[in-house]
Formats: sequence, structure tokens, C-alpha cells
Amino acid sequence: MRPAFALAVTALLPAVHGALLLDLLAAPLTVGNTSIASSASRSAAPVSISTSSANDSVSSILPTSSVAGIAAVPRKRAAIPACLKTVELSCLNLAANCIDSVNAGNVNTLWSIKSCVAAATCYGVGDLITSVECQTGFIVTNAAQAALPTSIYNGIVMGCTSCAITQQNYIDFYFGQLTAVNSANFPSSSAVVKAFWSVITTWAATGSTVPYKNFNDWLHFSSFPVTTITTTMPVTTYTQITWNPNPAPTSGAVSETFVKSNTTVIIAIPTTTTSVVIGGTSITLAPGGTPINSPLPPGISIHGATIPTWNPNIIPPTSVPSVTFTAPPSFTTIVAVPPASNSPPKNITGPPGDKNSDGNNWWLLLFPGVIGGLLPADIGIPGGVKPTAAPPPDWTGAWTDPDPTSSSMHNSASASSSASSSSSSCPQPTGAYSLSDDDENSDWEDLGSDPDRRRSDIMTIAARAGRSMSLPVCGITEKNGNLVINPNSVSLTTGTYYTIGTKAAGGTSIVLNPIVVNSRPVGNGPKTVAQEHIFEIGYIRQFFESINDSGRGISCTWILNNVYNQAGWDGQTWALSLLQEIDQRANMVWVDKPMNQGQHSKSNVVNRNKATAADPPQKENMDTISDFTTTISVNEIQDIEYFIRNFAALGTYFSNTAGIFQATALRVQNRLAQITPNTPDINLPVAFNAWLRALLPTYPLGCTSRANNVFNYYHAKMITVANQHNNGVVPQCFPLFPAGINPQSFTWQNLLPPPPTLPPCNIPGTQGRLQFGFNPDGSPEPSVTALRVLGAGRSDFYGLGTGTDFTGPHFAAESQPGCANGAVHVGLSDPTTGRLPDVFFSPQCNGQTGKQTVPFSFVLNGQPLSCSPIYTNQAVAPGQPVPIRVVCAGSAAAAATCANSLLSSTYPTGHLLTGPLTFIPV
Repeated sequence: MRPAFALAVTALLPAVHGALLLDLLAAPLTVGNTSIASSASRSAAPVSISTSSANDSVSSILPTSSVAGIAAVPRKRAAIPACLKTVELSCLNLAANCIDSVNAGNVNTLWSIKSCVAAATCYGVGDLITSVECQTGFIVTNAAQAALPTSIYNGIVMGCTSCAITQQNYIDFYFGQLTAVNSANFPSSSAVVKAFWSVITTWAATGSTVPYKNFNDWLHFSSFPVTTITTTMPVTTYTQITWNPNPAPTSGAVSETFVKSNTTVIIAIPTTTTSVVIGGTSITLAPGGTPINSPLPPGISIHGATIPTWNPNIIPPTSVPSVTFTAPPSFTTIVAVPPASNSPPKNITGPPGDKNSDGNNWWLLLFPGVIGGLLPADIGIPGGVKPTAAPPPDWTGAWTDPDPTSSSMHNSASASSSASSSSSSCPQPTGAYSLSDDDENSDWEDLGSDPDRRRSDIMTIAARAGRSMSLPVCGITEKNGNLVINPNSVSLTTGTYYTIGTKAAGGTSIVLNPIVVNSRPVGNGPKTVAQEHIFEIGYIRQFFESINDSGRGISCTWILNNVYNQAGWDGQTWALSLLQEIDQRANMVWVDKPMNQGQHSKSNVVNRNKATAADPPQKENMDTISDFTTTISVNEIQDIEYFIRNFAALGTYFSNTAGIFQATALRVQNRLAQITPNTPDINLPVAFNAWLRALLPTYPLGCTSRANNVFNYYHAKMITVANQHNNGVVPQCFPLFPAGINPQSFTWQNLLPPPPTLPPCNIPGTQGRLQFGFNPDGSPEPSVTALRVLGAGRSDFYGLGTGTDFTGPHFAAESQPGCANGAVHVGLSDPTTGRLPDVFFSPQCNGQTGKQTVPFSFVLNGQPLSCSPIYTNQAVAPGQPVPIRVVCAGSAAAAATCANSLLSSTYPTGHLLTGPLTFIPV
């Protein structure tokens, strides 16, 4: 009787390492000329080992999914779609190829990668760096990049080292790189590429060509096309105004990008009336790039453009020698009109403390009696009129009057008089926003440290270290001192600032503007702008509390042993790795305090508190409103109106930052997919995605309902105070009170990372054995060595090996000598001594969950393999089990052809095993 057979474990290491085999035997075993000592206790039937030939062709490849810094091994992975922005498709191909090529070894030598240089010219240096950070998790700066190699520059200028780059050089280089990366997309015309080049020449300011030094400087110090959107009013208009609410390119832009679905068209800013066609739709542009006639068709946007706002400045009376300005209660000034077109403007200052919507208290009077700058809201001009908003004569689209009161052409003197009677009792508020937090949202109930500050009562070590993460349900809190603390200090400098403008501007606007800033903005004064995590640290607590309470039997002990205290691929605990996936600049923006109130207005939504009409956000502060006359009370009311406006803009905030949220959630999901629990009680990445999918649908209504609740509570409180103290009249100095709000919503699905497509059975942590098929007599050939299903950091397949996680021994592949058609030899490899292409494990669950005896496939480079295991019938030593060599290929025919060839040439006494590869859990 022949012995039972064991798992065939093959040396899959590079030949330079020699015949080093994974030590799985209980007694010394001689393989070739190498003696291998064992350390494991002997099984009933020992593992057999098939060696690869010293002449085998062995290639080393990096894994398709990795975490930066693991064992100091540079690793590459395919570009994550969430890390790429929407651009012209040829540019997108270059950017994807660039970040496909980036690993830990070249993250600061991007300009040594030709596709990265080409991508930077169309994608933008700053945006490309951002995508690389998103892809790799590294913090990268333009300035940290090594200089552009002269070899690449020489290739651009056709070998003329002393020459500057011409437009034709650049066009040839751009199209050459598209060919080099096998791009499926090319620009629709050379004008598109010329527009890219125009941006560089404008920045370099060296004429029509760009020398090496200037081009290298552009790669290191420019950040095109990061768009700075500023909240500025359009140029003041002093005659009948035609209103065109179409987006316009930003000041100084040299190109204009139109986007429809996955189609992008880029043109240079037109200097004459021009038509552009995108997705079959023609748009007519005025000189300067603003669409004319009807508004933009549905589904089309202009990247980085600004929407014009209505300027209701009063038009002074015409043909008068002077203009009179008034304001309640007794301000009057008469200013002579400048006599000629070249006369200097007259600077006028309003009453003390008066401010316009830009936060200034001055304006200009120009020839022949028009206003320069913006008037404060309470300034009147006797005899003046407000401009009417009328559509152009050939307007064909829907028309909305941006200022319905303008149609009356009313005399502003009466408006000023009315303001005097209603607002004279309203002291000017202070400029700084000072509304206190809701107590229950302070630091989001210790869920995780606020990105911008530390709690004053946090323990000393946490105050010195970086931000922290807690799990109170399992005893990880500030109070017991065992917080998960990020040792790295992460601070936002250059970033996007989301703001509706300052409180001093007043008004009712809830338009949220993104502004790119180099450091913390001024906002409403000191400590009124915070750096904010988009995907919160506290989500980790929420997720683990949810699975702890889900009835799945996931105890705190399981969470602590498998996640919080378990060392991961990079040598630190999984909990710290999860914290660091969240606590990074790529997940942070600048935001005003009311959007960030006590972790921000958002906290009421993500923490799901303050959800009723009787207890809305900021209820405690609204309850303190007592009158309309004291400075303290007026300032608080304006703070509350500013808070409500920010809350109403929260839907836009979620929408505008959806890409950041999704990318960060995907990093967390991928990190959870690396974990191999001790026991297979839950599939962590699948559970995480399902938890987000259940949580996020509550957010849109959470935004709108709470915003409405807080406004309605405020409105009722103001009426109560008016009835008690002001004859039922609410002064006009609180514009939001009569205007109301229209809270914004958003599409929650845009925040979700793609769901994992992992098999539902035999999840990571499952132990089992393999059955390689059946002998000709019908007897099965199982392995007796237990294997573990491993988290491989992927969203589609698992790993399989003998280690505690995917950094230990697991299945890999090497080319099978003597066989064509891409046939490979599959076996266990120890990645600590050399890296071969990873082979992944895909059980065929057929809808079943839990531990299941099922057929499975090995997967290489995303392709399921068909395998023909060979029973070699060649014992390594007398009394030892016979090795089994697993030969696989992309098709069953290719695998069988290779296996039969090996039978005739190498294993003439062996035979093939038939039937599927099967995983048998234990």
C-alpha cells in the first residue's frame, strides 16, 4: 500500500537564492544537494516537496495590491480609479500609466518616468502629486522631486542638449508617450495639446520656447491646473444689466475644460465668439469663454469655472454734480462727482463699524457718477435706483430674476428711510464668529481627536503625540490611557478651503466656494477656521461598535486580538495602520468653524444626534436669545444665522468632498482586506462596505431635516422675543429670518467605495486542506498539511498559505520550463527570501457562506487558472511521500499539454490527477 500523499510544496524562489524550500517537514530532508532542517512536529503523512530545477526561469514581480513601506520592499499596483480626476482621456491614460509605475522606490523621482512628465503637462503637477499621494499613501511634494533627468529632456529636444523645448518638440513628446503607453485615446486635435503647452509657456515666461531650467522649475514649483476660486463680486455695473447665470472661466485662465459624462474637451480661452461641441451638443461662447444665450445644457459643466452673482448696487441719479449717501440713523455725506474720465476716484467711508459684503467699510465714486466697489447694505442714495435684471433680447432658456425687488426700480431714498426705522435699534455686531459647540458633539464624544486641536483634558502623552482613536465599548479610551495614537504629526498647509464667506458679509447665501490656499485662512478671525477630516477617525469606532452589537458573536476580545492589538504587514498594529489611512493630508480640508462645529455641523449628521424639531443643533445657544438691542444678543443672532447658512450648505460640502471620502474609505477597506483573523468570524472589508452602505443613505435627509429644524426653531424663537420685547416686529437687520433657507442635499452613493466582490465562503482565517484530484483508480489525493485562507489586501480574491498573514509563505507561480502557452508551476513560496508573482485563491461558493468544501481556482494576474496536477511517482527519499507538481495555465488544454509533456520527459512513471482542485475546511 502506498502512503497517503501530502501537499506538494515547491521552491519558488529566484535561482540566486539556491534551492531554499519552505521548512514544513518534521525530520531533516535532503533535497538535491541542500539539507533542510525541520521545526514542525511530524504529521501522520508528511508534506512532500517538489523542487524546481536550478535552470528554471524565475521572474520576480511585485504584488498587485500593497501598503507603502511594507518590509521596505517597493511595490506597485494598478491605478485606483478613485485616485484619478476627470480629464481629457489621452491625459487620463498618461496619468494612470504614471501612477501604475510609482512605487516606494521612485515616489520622489517621478520625473524620471516619462509618462509622469507627460501627464504633468496636461493633468497638472499639483493634481498629479495629489493622485500619487492617494495611490501610495505617501506624503509627496513637488519640491521633493528629484530633478528632471537630462536623458529625458534630451529626448524631448531631439538630442540638442542646449536647445529649449519648442511647441513642436512638446507635441511630438506628448503623442510619443501616448504611443509608448499603448494609449487607446488620443487628443481630438492638436489644439488640445497646444493649450497644454500654452499653460507651461505662460508660467515660464520665456517666450514660445522653454529651456531646461525653466521646464524643470515648472515641474517642481507649479501646481497647474489647481484652480483657485475666489469669492469676488463681478465688476460693478452701472446701467441696465442683462443677467446671464452661466459659469465663466476664472480670471487669468488660459484654457477652458468642458465635461460631459466621460467626455472632456479643452480649448484655449476664446478671444472672439466661438462654438464648441461636446457630446453632440454645441455651445456658443462669448470672448473670454462665458457661454451666451441659454444656460449650459443639462449634464455639461465647465471645470473650475465660477457662477456669476448679482450685484444689486444702486445706480446714482444721472447728470448730477454730486451724490448723496445716507444710512440710519443719521449718517449723511454729499460727495462731488469726479469731473473727468481721468479724474481720481473719490473714496467714501460709511458710518463707524459699517461693512459691505466684502467686509470693507469703503466704496468709490467714479466719473461720471458711478459706484466702484460694493455698498454696505444699509447705504441709500436719494434718487438712485436698483438695476433691473432682464434677459438679453435673444435669450432662449429659462429665466430667473436674481433680484425680484429690482423690477420696481424703486427710489433708494425710501429704502434707506425704511431701514432707518427698522434697524436703528440694532447695534453693529462684532466680526468674529463665537458660537460655542453643542456639548454632546465636543470632539465627537471622544470618538477620535479633532484634526485641529487637542482636548484640554487629554492625557499628557496624547497631547504630545499625534491624533488618537478610541473604542470605549472595549475599554480603549482617553480615560484608561491606552488610546491608539498616531506618532506622526499631520498638519494641513496647502489645501482646499470650503467657505460660504465671512459672517460679516451677512445676507442669505448658502453658496459654498472651494478656494485653494497655502495655509490656514483668516476666516472670521483667530481659531475660526479648522483643518477637517472628510472621512472621520471616529468612523472606525462606529464600525467596530456596529459589528460588536450585530449579534454575530464578534466580541471585544476578537476585535482587540485580531485588529487593535494585532501586528500587521508593516509591523505596527492594524489599528494604527487604519488610523494612519485616515489621518493624512489627502483626507483633510480647511473649513469654517460652523461647518466644523464641535467636529462641525456634519457631526450632527454622522453622529446622528440633534435629530428632532424640539432639540435641533445649537438649541442651547438659540434659547439664550433675549432681545434685539444689545450688542451681545445681536452678535449671537447673526452667529446663529451664519451657522444655519453653513448647515444649509452641508449637502454641497458632502457632494464636493465625496471623492476624498470615497478614496479614504477605499484605503480603509483595502487595509481591512489585508487582515487575516485568527478565526473566520466575519469578513471585515465586506462588513465595512455593508456598514457604510447602510449608514450613508441616512445622510442626505440628515442634512436637510436638521437644517430645517434649526431654522424653524430659530424662527419661532425670534417671533417669541419680538412678541415679548418689540411689538411683534423682528428688525430687518437679520436677513435670514424673513428669507428662509433651502437646505442642500447630495447623492450619497458618490461617497461609497466600490463593494468587494470577495467569495462569501471560506473567508480569511479559515483553515483547511487541498484535494488535488483523483488517481486513475478513483482514490483522492489530499494534502495533510493545514493551510489558511489569507487576507491579501484585494477586493476580489483571497490568498492561501501557511503563514499568519499574506507576508508569510503563500502560493505563488513561476514559469514552467519546457512548456509554452504561458503554463506555470504553482506552489508555496516564502516572500521574505524572494518575491514571485502571487497566486490568489478563489473558492467557488455558489452562494454558500461559512466553511464549505468547494472547488476552487488559483488566480494569476486576475485570470483564473486551469490546473493539471501531476502525481510524480518519484519519492524524494525511501519511505517519503511522493511529490505532486501543480501545472496551471489559462486554459485546460494548455495545462494538460504542459503536464503531459512533463510526464513523458521528466516523470515517465507518473500520471495526471483528474477532477477539480478542492478546498476542504477543517
